[in-house]
Amino acid sequence: MAGGGKRRVLLVLVLLLGAGFLVTPAAGAAPGAAPACPTATLFAVPGTGETSEAADPGRAVGLLAGLTDPLAQRWGDQLSVRYVPYPASLDRPVLYPLSELRGADRLARDAADVAARCPDTTITLVGYSQGGDVVSDVVHRAARGTIALPPERIAGAVMLGSPRRDPEAANLVDTPGRGVLGPRPTRELEIYDGRVYEVCAPGDPICATENLDWRVFRDGWASGAHRAYPDLPIAPAGLPLFTVLERGVDTLVARGTVTAFAAVGP
Repeated sequence: MAGGGKRRVLLVLVLLLGAGFLVTPAAGAAPGAAPACPTATLFAVPGTGETSEAADPGRAVGLLAGLTDPLAQRWGDQLSVRYVPYPASLDRPVLYPLSELRGADRLARDAADVAARCPDTTITLVGYSQGGDVVSDVVHRAARGTIALPPERIAGAVMLGSPRRDPEAANLVDTPGRGVLGPRPTRELEIYDGRVYEVCAPGDPICATENLDWRVFRDGWASGAHRAYPDLPIAPAGLPLFTVLERGVDTLVARGTVTAFAAVGP
C-alpha cells in the first residue's frame, strides 16, 4: 500500500463520483459462510449522546446509521461494520475530554486488532460530531506511531462536524471557520496523502466557529446545521454526502483492496 498513488483513495472516489461513476455489488457478494476476514471493515463512531460504553458494536446507532445500514445490507459478509462503544458525553457520565479519550482508545485497539489479524482487509473510519474528534485523534496517533495501528492500514477516514476540524486540512466542503476546540497539527496528516477528510456543514457551530465559546460548545451539538450531514451537497455533482460516502465504500469493497486505485489515481 506504499506510494502516493495508492494513498489517494477518497480523493479518487470523489472525482469518480463527480463523473457519474457507479459501482454495483460484485457477484461474490452473495450470502454464504462468513469469511475469517472480511474484504473491508468500516469503523463508525457515533456522536455526542448517540451511544455508550455498554453499546453493542454490531448495532448501528445515531446519525451514521443512515450511512452504514444500506452498506451492511448490500454487502453482507464482505463488509464488517463496527460501531465504537464509548461514553459520547459532554459531562455525564464523564467529562468530554475523558469521553473522547475512551472512544479513541477503543477505536485504536479495535482497528489495530483487525489490522493485525487481517492483513488484506481494507480499514476505513468515519466519525460524526464527538465521533469525528475520536477519529481525528486516532489518525493523528497513528501518524505519530504511538498506537499499534499503522497509518498505511487506514485506507480512508472522514470526520463529520468535528470540534477539532482544521480548515487547512483536506475538506470536502469549503466552509469558513474551524473546530470549536481547535485543530490538531495539520502536518501530521501529510502522511495520508489524500486519505483523510474533514466535512463541515456551513453554519455548524461545532466545526465552523471563529472563537472558543463555552456556550457554543455546550449548545451547538443540537443545532440544525450540526444534524445536516446526510443530505449535505458535495461538489462538483452536488450529490448528498451520504450518497458519496456510500458509493465510495461500495467501490472499496467491490475492488477488494485499496491497491486497485493505483491504476486510476491522479
